Amino acid sequence: MATVYRKRKKDGFASPYWFARYKLANGKYAYKKTGLTKKREAKHLANEWEVEQSKLSKHQSKRGEEVQEYLERFVAEQNRKGWNAEDGIKAVVKLHEIAAGKDLKLPTLKRHFLDWMIRKKEMVSESNYKTYGHAIKSFDRTSVGILDKRLVELEPADLYELQRGLLREREETKITKKTINYKMSVIKGAIKDAYVDGLISRNIGLGVKELPEDDSTLKVPFTRPEIQTLIQSAEGNWKGMILCGANTGWRISVLANLRWEDIDPGTRIVVDQNNKQMRAKKLKNRKPMVAYLKDSTWNYLKFIGLKKKGYIFPDIQAMNRDMRSDYFAEKLMVKAGVPKAVPHQYLKDKKGKPIMGERTFHCLRHSAISDMANNDVSMDVRKKSVGQSTDRVNEMYTHIDHETIKRNFEKVPDIEWQAVQ
Repeated sequence: MATVYRKRKKDGFASPYWFARYKLANGKYAYKKTGLTKKREAKHLANEWEVEQSKLSKHQSKRGEEVQEYLERFVAEQNRKGWNAEDGIKAVVKLHEIAAGKDLKLPTLKRHFLDWMIRKKEMVSESNYKTYGHAIKSFDRTSVGILDKRLVELEPADLYELQRGLLREREETKITKKTINYKMSVIKGAIKDAYVDGLISRNIGLGVKELPEDDSTLKVPFTRPEIQTLIQSAEGNWKGMILCGANTGWRISVLANLRWEDIDPGTRIVVDQNNKQMRAKKLKNRKPMVAYLKDSTWNYLKFIGLKKKGYIFPDIQAMNRDMRSDYFAEKLMVKAGVPKAVPHQYLKDKKGKPIMGERTFHCLRHSAISDMANNDVSMDVRKKSVGQSTDRVNEMYTHIDHETIKRNFEKVPDIEWQAVQ
């Protein structure tokens, strides 16, 4: 039972306040000033303190039983299926939480993903960074709480559930399996970095397979007459944008930000060191795109008036970056009467029908690379000109025409079958 007392000195009491002596949850006694001058009130307060400690003692005893029960179950389960470090880490977290009576503050998948995005902001382009944000919003919308799970608790099944969540809303959003694969690659990249940083003991994203991209649209190039029609139908800066796109094969975002300072008037060489190249940590890894402005493009620039500085296509540069491609496809192509979908030159489906290919401004990149390939420009030069680092990527943009196939086959000596007996 709690007691109260006042400290004494030779000639009386040292203080008008009563002190309490009460039993703690661990069985020891505590001595504490009540701050009260009336004994009955001080006694009442001391009893309350001891009652609280008694409840805490019972609660701790119950926690001890829970710890023992969990530990026994954990050991039995590990003996049954085999011991591994990852389960051990989860067990340590759980035991700590039972003993402490509160959750251990460990990062959730969502918290880690957001921190990971902050780290990546200076390493990727603005457009890529935006896609990371779109990805986490998609997962948050479809994951049913998986983003709120702690990293140490994640399993490969959780990532597959994220993938299934995106597939479930596919009918509404019309996203392709290629887009789903990209979003999954983003989350797997964040998890891989968590593994590298030591936040988790296993990279659970390694075993998650990609979806077959059988619903993706093919990109096909514009023909030369179609490009000429687009240029003739376009107005203002768009004439030059289309012409430069067909000449260089550069992306719409690069051309929109092209400056007069990037062109050497003496050689007609244009150099672009875009944001992706600027982010390379080592100077030797910065590989700018280098192209030569052909007569038609050069004459157009002279026609609008060569300048020493500033954007070459200021009207397009001022447009919202997400609206540029839409304007080209929905306005200019429609006005020019150039179809957005055409049959692929070679590919057919199982029924023998040509597979339809899609055209956007980006397909001028296909056109330019294909024109270079069909006119025997080496792959090294093609890659250098358009900023592609691998042969495989360049091949994806290369569409060999019938004349090139015929011309090259005719170089091979023929066989005189009539002379064979």
